[in-house]
Amino acid sequence: MSVRVPLLGIVVVLFWSRVPFQAQGAMNRKQLMNSMDMMRSACAPKFKVSTDMLDDLRKGIFVDDRELKCYTMCIAQMAGTLTKKGEISISKTLAQLDAMLPPDMKDKAKEAVNACRDAQGKYKDSCDKTFYSTKCLAEYDREVFLFP
Repeated sequence: MSVRVPLLGIVVVLFWSRVPFQAQGAMNRKQLMNSMDMMRSACAPKFKVSTDMLDDLRKGIFVDDRELKCYTMCIAQMAGTLTKKGEISISKTLAQLDAMLPPDMKDKAKEAVNACRDAQGKYKDSCDKTFYSTKCLAEYDREVFLFP
């Protein structure tokens, strides 16, 4: 089964993982989920978000809540995917996809990132930018959406 790793979900693989990489830098699904759990554990306590809200977010259910929006920004900050202006760096994300994902996932992940690359442009606030970019990725294909 192929898994698409969303723009912000890839941050887990690249910057927070303490799980050993397999050959060619790829992680299996279990390692990816463990890494996402570690990121969630680091960001969730900083915001007033319930476990239910985070579980819903993982399922692609987005509640218009300021704390939840800023949680998505925390994930992006930890990943180093935000620019100094608080925008998601598409070029850095695409480079990370090339470096870390197994070949069977790269094209689908890049497709999702490219499809949602302009989502953040509609917002001024960094929390909104990351939240709505993440939402775009979830709506692009909920069956393969992954997020901490």
